[in-house]
Amino acid sequence: MSIRKSLAWSFSQEFWQKVLQFAGSIVIARLLTPDEVGVFALAMALNYLISSLKSFGIGHYLVRERNITPDKIRTTFGMWLVLSWSIGIIVLLGRHPVAGLYGTPEIAEVLLLVAVSFFITPFGQPARAMLLRQMQLHILHNIGLATVFSSVTCSITLAVLGYSYMSLAWGMVTGTTVGVVLLMAVRPDHLRLRPSLRHWREVASFGGWLSGASMATTFSGEGMKLVLGAMITPAAVALFERGRQIPQITRQALMVPLDRVIFPAFSKDIRAGNSIGPSVEKLVAATTVLLWPAYLSAAILAEPIILLLFGENWRVAGELLPYLVAAAAFGTLLPQPTQILTPHGKVRRLFVLRSFQAVVSLTFAAVGALHSLEMFAMLRIPASAISVLAVLIATRAYLGVGVSAFLPHYLRAGVIAAFCAIPAVSAVVAYGGDVPVLALAGVVTVAPVFWLVAIYATRHFVFAEIDSILRKGASLLRERLGYTH
Repeated sequence: MSIRKSLAWSFSQEFWQKVLQFAGSIVIARLLTPDEVGVFALAMALNYLISSLKSFGIGHYLVRERNITPDKIRTTFGMWLVLSWSIGIIVLLGRHPVAGLYGTPEIAEVLLLVAVSFFITPFGQPARAMLLRQMQLHILHNIGLATVFSSVTCSITLAVLGYSYMSLAWGMVTGTTVGVVLLMAVRPDHLRLRPSLRHWREVASFGGWLSGASMATTFSGEGMKLVLGAMITPAAVALFERGRQIPQITRQALMVPLDRVIFPAFSKDIRAGNSIGPSVEKLVAATTVLLWPAYLSAAILAEPIILLLFGENWRVAGELLPYLVAAAAFGTLLPQPTQILTPHGKVRRLFVLRSFQAVVSLTFAAVGALHSLEMFAMLRIPASAISVLAVLIATRAYLGVGVSAFLPHYLRAGVIAAFCAIPAVSAVVAYGGDVPVLALAGVVTVAPVFWLVAIYATRHFVFAEIDSILRKGASLLRERLGYTH
């Protein structure tokens, strides 16, 4: 599959997954209280922290490895089983002590289902990694949507029936199970896959450092919630999560589909001895021009957006949102270090970088939590700035392009973001902090038009890409309708 087709499928998957997840979160926010959501969020923070060990970089190994053999696939399956099941047993045995640590016994109930998911997950992982290596993004697209749909549907149904925070936990297990079943259906040969550990040293030499880097990244993000839960309340965790949800979803909607394509594509170029510099420059240009306008408008209309989507119970999240958006904007200045260092095989350097970022993140988190939830959110900005500086130092030699080449793209994205913010600013000037629903709908409708005008006026390459996609779509439509001219 070509890079453009792969990107199209990957973006479609992420877009519709985020639509389903976001719609589900809106419904859940009206069915469950911040305290109920906070219990699940704390348990999932622990889950994400522990599950970063589960991957051990095994999937990346299968995608990057030059010579894949059946024995190597069997080895990865064996390692996934050993790691995931071991972690599942640890979670199962440790769920009550962890719940006691936070004085919230309900966490133990959620962690029971988290343990179950660890026993299910390994069976679909080799199939997923091989589909990614072969860039079969259309298959992963359909499986991903089915997984999220089943998870969201289950959670909402059980929440309506009164299952409280456990509705979210059962939704998670349902989604995991559906994903594994579909992956095995697509690759039925993996039903007979026998686990092995024959090449474990080869996998571990690559995956060990990558797993450590993944754990450090997870510890940085999820550790903040653990700090909040311990130093303030579970409700504070839920409010922080709700405030972070908008910039996080926006960022993931762009970066996750890009990562699915960039890693195998960059790995292929590096194996062939080609420079990734031009692609890296385009990546930064696209990331900033797509995310900065959305971030700026969201920061201007933060509180009205939160109230409209989630209701009065979550007003505080709207006060946190501008700080969290600013912190997220810093993270788009450079490519993600995994996108650069992992294809180059510099996984040890990635581990050191991620460990430093985790220390910085949690230090600022602890200082902020000592003062207030708002200070906690404010300190995300300097923490993010220091993190980006560390990324620059770690990746500069492998970017394939000088950092000065990014400056014109930053300037252009900044100008475009300012122009796109005009509708949001106008709404605030007209209505103050109490922007009505119709005005918000108007901003959402008009802002993309401003963005298209801006990228056309500045001759941004993204406009040419959009124009190409539209022309091909129109051509395909004419063919389907029987028009040859």
